[in-house]
Amino acid sequence: MAEVCKQLYDGVQRTPLMRVEEACCWIADDYPRKWLRLVNLCEQAKADGLPRIRRGDLFILAQQQGMAITECMEFRFDNNLWSVLSRYLLMFRPELATVIFPNSAEIDRHGIDFENVWHDNVARNTFFPVKCWQDAVGLYRGEAA
Repeated sequence: MAEVCKQLYDGVQRTPLMRVEEACCWIADDYPRKWLRLVNLCEQAKADGLPRIRRGDLFILAQQQGMAITECMEFRFDNNLWSVLSRYLLMFRPELATVIFPNSAEIDRHGIDFENVWHDNVARNTFFPVKCWQDAVGLYRGEAA
């Protein structure tokens, strides 16, 4: 019997939808603990006055919060994962739009309903105050993304 693949779409060219689903699977793996740790790291960084949160900052922020190295390593994601997670962070906590600045990406041009993908793959009862990350940017930075 072949060994089970541990990566969701290993060896397959990922579509934007697959990238969103993969990020949701990463979150769902230890939901809500993993997700809330990520949210807390970002909220604490904002409260501490960090002007911008980038993918690479999360490992350092986790270390500064006293997380064990294995927990810190969990936040060393690739750009594909961060591009999706940053959008969910803004949908979940729109005020983070003052410190998270996503660039327009391929996942934004494919009409993906991020909220429905989350509800199908992570948790049905999660409430998002805004429907998309662009709404958070509009609310907290007064600009259209």
